[in-house]
Amino acid sequence: MNAAPVAAKIRGKLWIGVIVGFMPWLIWIGSLAVGGGRQDASGQLVGADHLAFFTAAHLVRDGSSSRMYQYETLADYQDQLVGWNYWGFEAFRNPPFYALLYLPTAGLSYYTSFVIWTLVSLLLLVLAILLLQPEHPTRTLMWSLTFYPVFATISFGQNSLISLAVFASVYRLLLADRCLVAGLVAGLLWFKPQLLLGLFIWWAFFPRRYFASWLGVVVTGAVLAGLSWLVLPEASWAFLRTLRTNAGFSGFGLWNVHNPKVFFALVWPDSPKVYWLLTLVMAIMSIAVARWVAQRSGARVVAMFPLAVFLSLWVSPHTLIYEWTLLIVPAIILWEKYPRQRDSWLCWFAVFWVGLAISTPLTKLQLQYLPIAFQLSVPLIAIAGWGVARELAHAPRIET
Repeated sequence: MNAAPVAAKIRGKLWIGVIVGFMPWLIWIGSLAVGGGRQDASGQLVGADHLAFFTAAHLVRDGSSSRMYQYETLADYQDQLVGWNYWGFEAFRNPPFYALLYLPTAGLSYYTSFVIWTLVSLLLLVLAILLLQPEHPTRTLMWSLTFYPVFATISFGQNSLISLAVFASVYRLLLADRCLVAGLVAGLLWFKPQLLLGLFIWWAFFPRRYFASWLGVVVTGAVLAGLSWLVLPEASWAFLRTLRTNAGFSGFGLWNVHNPKVFFALVWPDSPKVYWLLTLVMAIMSIAVARWVAQRSGARVVAMFPLAVFLSLWVSPHTLIYEWTLLIVPAIILWEKYPRQRDSWLCWFAVFWVGLAISTPLTKLQLQYLPIAFQLSVPLIAIAGWGVARELAHAPRIET
């Protein structure tokens, strides 16, 4: 396809993207001001998802880590932490070792902890961008902040920018052919193991080449598991007992989830066999496309790493809106390493950007009035993902 004319039109309208991209930030800040800072105008706790991590760390600090996964007993505990009768409940579903990361702020108020971790997250975003070495880091940071999943990460109090920094580090290490260290760093993602899926698929294509990476992931996983059992034995037992329930948890709002499984589940909500079968078909097709790109591109890191990040998000059954923040990594890699394709990248990036910005509210609106919903982002992501894959398959085999 000749992307140049479309890309030229998009470049002429980028100022609209800046305005639209920063509008959610302004609305959120204004809503918090109306709500008094601790909650927004609708009564939603500021950075509510952070409460799950803060609660887990606070339980460790109080010597009550055995209660970490006893969700039915923790509602009043969380009310005490936030200082008012919060109508919601935020469950900690990560492995026990992850709670230790939040111990430094567990002795502070919830609100101070949220502010500190928000600043840490923004610093990790900057770090990830610097690790990826774009030509214009300040401009890249600005565009990253206009990406709706980044806003969702911060406003929800989520941890996707930690994952982003890990992925950026792994990319730099693999580019330098330091496969063992890359695996050790990638193993930090065991706090959300579904994010490792794309790397596992890629490395499975070339088991000998990436044996050291596999080894590194296993070693880090063993160390983190050992840390959990050594420091938090009761919580570790509780985690194992609730693992099946937590792994299959789907109580979050499906309008916030952007992947094939939920797309089909929203269209055929009463036919789980149908949507699981279609999800499996989509996963197999996506892996086949990744394999095809590997063969056509010479399986260079600059080609395969973007696909690995995409597959982690696409194949995972729990890809909520904030996890798509990780697309910043492949976006920067593709833009910097394949400059001849920038017209195409701009077109496909625009599809991702728009689809993920508008699909969540549109799907939520549909579910208020209809028994089924059409998650627009998923077909748009599929189309854009295929477009990117084709470009990678036909791009010159040059790694810089």
